[in-house]
Amino acid sequence: MTDIGKTAHLKQLLFSLEKDLGIHELGTVQQNILYAASLLKNRDDPIETDDIRQHELVASVARSSFFNALKSLVDAGYLRHIDGAKRSQYVLTKKVQDGV
Repeated sequence: MTDIGKTAHLKQLLFSLEKDLGIHELGTVQQNILYAASLLKNRDDPIETDDIRQHELVASVARSSFFNALKSLVDAGYLRHIDGAKRSQYVLTKKVQDGV
């Protein structure tokens, strides 16, 4: 099997998992923000916006696109903003942690 064939199989597996989680209809930027937040998550500690923005999965995303996607994830219940924090911090919601 060629490298592109292996990659295609991985992409198909990823799509199947995204469907199972209910995130297959999210945009690429939204999915990548969720993936970055999940990779940055450290127990119950909040995730800072700057850390998500600097993650390689979303580092090349335009600032406005990033914040629009972040807001839509909060509105859809995938992330929750920590009120009263000095910096913008978020946590993954049960919707993401439990796999929808």
